[in-house]
Amino acid sequence: GSPKDEKDREEDETQHKVTLTKGFYLGKHEVTQAQWKKVMGSNPSHFKGATLPVEKVSWDEAIKFCEKLTQTEKEAGRLPEGWTYTLPTEARWEYACRAGTTTAYSFGDEITPKQANYYEGKIGKTTEVGTYPANAWGFHDMHGNVWEWCLDWYGDYPNGSASDPVGPSAGSLRVLRGGCWDSFGGQVCRSADRHGFGPGNRVNGLGFRVGFSFIPEKK
Repeated sequence: GSPKDEKDREEDETQHKVTLTKGFYLGKHEVTQAQWKKVMGSNPSHFKGATLPVEKVSWDEAIKFCEKLTQTEKEAGRLPEGWTYTLPTEARWEYACRAGTTTAYSFGDEITPKQANYYEGKIGKTTEVGTYPANAWGFHDMHGNVWEWCLDWYGDYPNGSASDPVGPSAGSLRVLRGGCWDSFGGQVCRSADRHGFGPGNRVNGLGFRVGFSFIPEKK
């Protein structure tokens, strides 16, 4: 969440303490079109380019990508028992985006076109992943380029502190984070900014990055 005095803050960004008790991995880049095509055999993107982020991908399709990647790696013997590729939860996404910072962006309280791909840069399309500087933990494009799907249903944050939150148990919208290439003003690229979007929607400013974590099988 964000402090009440943060510029451009929205009402759904209630600041609260979150504890993440389990380790996880997250892609340093947004999933590229080459990666998507290797797993799924197609390329739905509007802006074509092997090293551009895949876009025009629904939440459901992003989940299918993760499931297929998990199965492929498991069959190849490259996946440790119990480990799964999936979308990051909203809490994990923000934790990685902030990289230990408390400012509006991982690089401070202001944003410029030299730091991220958003509307004011006048590029008018997605850019190759890794074009802009990484945050302190090595993640690129957490601000701008394409919106990123998170695992959670969109809803109000919990009251008080939370441990390993996964969002509401049901809903109609899935969480989007990070802003994109046509985000005007850059304010929606803030670390705390959050939006809900129908899971079946596909637009040319919407992609995802893959998470990787240990999920014990239910017995």
